[in-house]
Amino acid sequence: MTSSDIEQSFSQWRDVLENRHVIAAIRNIEALSAVARSPTEVVYLLFGNTLNIGDLLKRVRDGGKLPLVNLDMLAGFSRDAINAEYLAVSGAAGVVSTHGEVLRASRKQGLITVQRTFALDSAAIEAGLRTIHQFLPDAVEILPAVAAPRVLARFRDVHPQLRVVAGGLIADLKEVESLLAAGVDAVSISDPKFWVC
Repeated sequence: MTSSDIEQSFSQWRDVLENRHVIAAIRNIEALSAVARSPTEVVYLLFGNTLNIGDLLKRVRDGGKLPLVNLDMLAGFSRDAINAEYLAVSGAAGVVSTHGEVLRASRKQGLITVQRTFALDSAAIEAGLRTIHQFLPDAVEILPAVAAPRVLARFRDVHPQLRVVAGGLIADLKEVESLLAAGVDAVSISDPKFWVC
């Protein structure tokens, strides 16, 4: 990607966090077709493998959408830095991962970085905070979404300007509105009915 492409990706990313607030999380080809018809601008790819990721990224890009890849969920990929480079040249705009080393390598490639953190218990939250101390991503994604309002302040105490995405277990539009009202910047949702928000 050129520096112009990188700046355009970050601009589109910031626009979603500040104005649109919905990220489509897709798990299969059927969802890829549905997201192409939606107004959602950012897409988390939660599936793919070394053979098809280039084509998947092209399809998302051809639809005018910004693709971020959850590297932890791709088949045939490891946490090696070379995979961040491969995703960058394949058209990814960013990487979502629970692993700091993957995110650091992605940053070096000019990719958007999203640290995925599971707020399942105090130990998991502390691990997420330690990771944020070691590497400041472009955003942290807290799962499940219902936990985000409870732990948001702890993450923002570490970095007040930290962007926060909430994902998982969102059941209705009222929950989306509640999460945004609590200070979450965006939500990642796999249910297509929310992609028109």
